[in-house]
Formats: sequence, structure tokens, C-alpha cells
Amino acid sequence: MQRRLGLHHLTLKELDPFDFVEVAAASGYDQVSLFTHVPRVPHAGREAMFVFPVVTPATRREISQRLEAKGLRVVGVEFFLMTQDADLPSYVAGLALGRELGARHAVTHVFDLDRARAVETLGTFADLAARQELKVCIEFCQLTPGCKSLEDAAWFVEQVGRANVGVNICPLHLIRSGGTAADIASFDAHYFVNGQINDGLGLHMSSDYFAEVHDRELPGDGEFPLQHLLSALPVATPIEVKIPSDRRKAAGRTALEFARDAGARSRALVDALQPSR
Repeated sequence: MQRRLGLHHLTLKELDPFDFVEVAAASGYDQVSLFTHVPRVPHAGREAMFVFPVVTPATRREISQRLEAKGLRVVGVEFFLMTQDADLPSYVAGLALGRELGARHAVTHVFDLDRARAVETLGTFADLAARQELKVCIEFCQLTPGCKSLEDAAWFVEQVGRANVGVNICPLHLIRSGGTAADIASFDAHYFVNGQINDGLGLHMSSDYFAEVHDRELPGDGEFPLQHLLSALPVATPIEVKIPSDRRKAAGRTALEFARDAGARSRALVDALQPSR
């Protein structure tokens, strides 16, 4: 049976959720990740970068109808930050929307540098997500102060101690934090909730690659060992395309063209994976 392939809305965030669903379906994807909550992001001077097309209670029913008509599933919803002053009650509506859309997990990023407080906050959030039958997916990143590496994310999984908490593997974030396929393989299968596809130039570590986050490479146009990285994930781990590209928009390449190209390359990659677990 062919493994499902998803498309993350950040790849085409200039589209509203309705158009995004149409493009994802027309490009041959099986599932999508959507935004159901966008909090204040603690990046001074960069607030304008964090404007996302959000599914709301008012649009949820029509989005669900379009998803069903196109045969698309929702795999993840974003994004729910763990900050020192996170307003967790305000996250409940976004989590509930995720459940109504049929999502499997909700993505979080840890910004809080106080580890004890971050563990407590994350545990409370995991309990809120569990009530909506959602897993919590920690996305580590050198740009998020509280959780910069796979090892950090795994530590939070262990400390929080909830069965519904795991880790996301983004190739860009993994490589820039110094991670490898061997690092992924060293952790038990239960640590992993989601995997993503994107490529990049060079295998160097970096703590400042903000521009690259918004201008990632299509698989095959970079130098990441994607087959090894993704084969290290358990076969049951969902995989999605997450390749925002400022150059694509600047060049006038349409969302549909890009989604189809990214999908074709990613499908060939996924079909060639050889997971050992």
C-alpha cells in the first residue's frame, strides 16, 4: 500500500484555506496540515512575518465539506507555543477545531527557557490536547530558545511523561542543529509523531537561519540526505511536504505548479524509503 503524503499549509501560505485545499487535492496529496490557532510569536521586529491563513469556527464546516469532497485528511494543526506566559485556555478552541477537522496532532514550539516551567506548561497542554484526542508534536528548532535539538525535544517527551507527546522531524531544523539519521534511529519509535520533507544547501550547523526557513529547497535541489533521514523514521510516521519558498513567489511560479513539482519529487522519495521499523 502506498504511503500517504501530506502538504503543510506553510508551503503555500499566501492561499486561504479554501484555495489551499483545492490546490492540495489537484496536486495529488493525500492529507494536509492547517492552521487553527496563531498566537503572538516572540520574535521582536518580525511580527509581520507571522501572519497565517487560519481555519476559524465560522469556516470550519465548509473546509470540512471540501476536504471530504476531495478525499483529503487533516494530519496536523498549528501552532501552539509554549512561552513563559502561554495562555493555554485560549488554545482550547484551536485544539477543538483540530478534532472537528479530524487532525491527529497539534504542533508546539518551546520558547520558555525555564525548563521546569516549560515541562509543566507542556504537560498541561498535552492534557488539553488529549481531551480532543490529539497528540502533541514538538517541533525543535535552533530559532526556538527552549528546545533547539532532537535531544532537547526527546528530553521534554521524557520529562512530560504523557503518552500523547512526541517529536516532529524537519530536515532543515535537524541538519542546522547538527542532527543526523543516526540520531533519529537512536530513539525508540514512540518518540516520533510526524516527519517533513524539505531540502537545503550545505550540511552546516547554524543558529541563525531565519531567512532559510522561508526559502527552503525542493527535494533534489539541495544536499540533505533525505532518504537516510526519512528512512530512519518509523513507517507509521506521517510525512508531509513543508517547503515555503520566497523565490518561487518572487519568480511568479504559481502555487499549483510548485505544489505539483514538490509532490512529484516527494512522492518518488517517499516511495523509495526503506524504514527498518
